[in-house]
Amino acid sequence: MWSFVVNLELRSRVPMIQDGQTPNLLTFDIEGFIEASHDSLDVPGDYVSSHRQQEEIEVNTRAILELLAAAEQRATFFVLGRIARDLPALVRQIVGAGHELACHSLQHRRLYHFTAGEVRSFLSEAKHVLEDVSGQRVQGFRAPDFSITKTNAWTFDILRDLGFTYDSSVYPTSLHDAYGIGDFPRAPFRMVNGLVEFPMSTVRILGANVPFGGGGYLRVYPLALTRWLCRHANRAGVPVIVYFHPSEMGRIVLPIRELGPVRRFRTYAGMAGAGDKLRVLLRSFHFIRMVDYLDRYPVQELAA
Repeated sequence: MWSFVVNLELRSRVPMIQDGQTPNLLTFDIEGFIEASHDSLDVPGDYVSSHRQQEEIEVNTRAILELLAAAEQRATFFVLGRIARDLPALVRQIVGAGHELACHSLQHRRLYHFTAGEVRSFLSEAKHVLEDVSGQRVQGFRAPDFSITKTNAWTFDILRDLGFTYDSSVYPTSLHDAYGIGDFPRAPFRMVNGLVEFPMSTVRILGANVPFGGGGYLRVYPLALTRWLCRHANRAGVPVIVYFHPSEMGRIVLPIRELGPVRRFRTYAGMAGAGDKLRVLLRSFHFIRMVDYLDRYPVQELAA
């Protein structure tokens, strides 16, 4: 089944942008810090509080909206279905500001822990909740923790069956311990089932695909390096996908004191400067929503 996704000839080519300015893709994964940590950490019960989590999501997401409004920038927001259910006013505020609403699953759990039937059920529920709350069609999907891998590639067909137009769930890398498909195409393309894939950004170094552009990579990498990598991709006509989370952009960050030094570094390093890095990137590069890229630019067709 996996053969329908990967094509060696496709991986050697990139889409050519005709207007002289490569559009990059600005995205945010809207989730609570603790709920997004359960598959990675053994979170002590003292940190689990639905009230504190809702406050964190609302305060930090509104900080993102304020930053984008000041920059006159629109983005794609991948939102958990349960957040749309529990915080509908926040979702409507996102849509009302002109941003694209996309789906980040129902709960923040890695998809490869579930059966195909379970995945179909909660992705369908999440899409319906998001559309009911927003009054808009939801076209895009991103799996929590980029959890579409070779083991559950059947998820691509489920997404297409449920009416999604595109996915952005795969990191084309073999360097991470929880996600990645090392031989996956590195530029946007259309699968043979019709679903468009926006692979997360990587750079080829010494035969390996090294991730960059968002999350911990953007927080830890020096800004000068990130800017150079973005320019390198854009010169080849490849859009860079930048992504952030509310905890990286807002005023509420919950410190988990029990974390060891390595996990603490991976979780918190660079958070204080993430907003400033984003402001510089917004001044330096051209960004659009994912749905706008689909409307304006061609993507390669994947040969069967």
